[in-house]
Amino acid sequence: MKRPLRILHTESSMNLGGQELRILLEMERMEPLGCESWLAARHDSAILAEAQRRGLRAFSLPLHNRFDPVSMAILWRFMQRERIDVVNAHGSRDAWNAFLVARCLGIATLRSRHVANPIRRHRIGQLVYGALCDMIVTTSESIRAGLIEAGIDAAKIVSVPTGIDVTEFSSAKRTGMVRRELGIPENVPLIGMISILRGDKGPDTFLDACERLLSQRADVWCVLAGDGPLRPRLEAQHAMLSHRDRIVFAGFRRDIPQLLAELDALVLASKSSEGVPQVILQAHAARVPVVATRVGGISEVAQEGVTAFMAQPNDPNSLCHAMHGALKDASLASAQIARGYALVSQSYSLEVMLRRMADIYGGLANGKISS
Repeated sequence: MKRPLRILHTESSMNLGGQELRILLEMERMEPLGCESWLAARHDSAILAEAQRRGLRAFSLPLHNRFDPVSMAILWRFMQRERIDVVNAHGSRDAWNAFLVARCLGIATLRSRHVANPIRRHRIGQLVYGALCDMIVTTSESIRAGLIEAGIDAAKIVSVPTGIDVTEFSSAKRTGMVRRELGIPENVPLIGMISILRGDKGPDTFLDACERLLSQRADVWCVLAGDGPLRPRLEAQHAMLSHRDRIVFAGFRRDIPQLLAELDALVLASKSSEGVPQVILQAHAARVPVVATRVGGISEVAQEGVTAFMAQPNDPNSLCHAMHGALKDASLASAQIARGYALVSQSYSLEVMLRRMADIYGGLANGKISS
């Protein structure tokens, strides 16, 4: 019997957002496809804690910098002992440490790129996308295009957007339980944003747009779900809003399907650095109207006038107008919902993502580049 492929994911992020949740989702679901997975993450990181909570195989590294001898020694012993076939590095700091060890041990390397931030253009800085890396997976075509524009070999880059469990989101029903928990009336229009609370995601723009919308609509409520480094500043911003009593902070949530089922529109107010956002795919699957900004890979799944109401990034007035449209134009919203659901069902299912990643891992382990 052929032994499963052994995949080591490394992640130096301290957060728990879409990037980190994709890693955990893949780890949970790849075993039936012949892949065993481990995670190496920083001490006290949110992703490490969540992996351990889920019962996944995970261990900690200090990862003090890009050339951390302690982390490299731990990785060396682990990769040898567990006979790792492929190292999938998701961050810069962990990629340097893990790839240098993997190269010495002759282990295949994969660099996953989840964000559209520009990469370093000097040769040394690009080694983790060049000589140290066998293949690159991006989460959107726009990120892939950015890497190619920066001089990375196009032949080694493939885009594999994050897939979602469509049934999990489409089957959730509106029960009013989440609204009652949050103190939101059951019969009012509710607009929500679900995101890690970080500057590039635009939660401050969302709050400003909510203030403008609520001044025009006395019946509407808004909810901001998530946690992150920007939360104290957002709470201070919230305290200054005139309509703060109808804008609710929900904090970090695990019941995203149930929360989406309560919404009349889902907003993503990103300012930059987006791949294909999972929350937009989830909203499509939940048949919830989408309002999003014209940033990066968002346009791949939030198509203006087709599957989403669109706004300019970092523009509360533009975002308010799009939010108002999603609530006012029921006929257009209904048509967009149908097209969004068809899009995610056909092209962004979890099964499609997992099959593609399994093929990539198999190709790398066998010394072949798989696309």
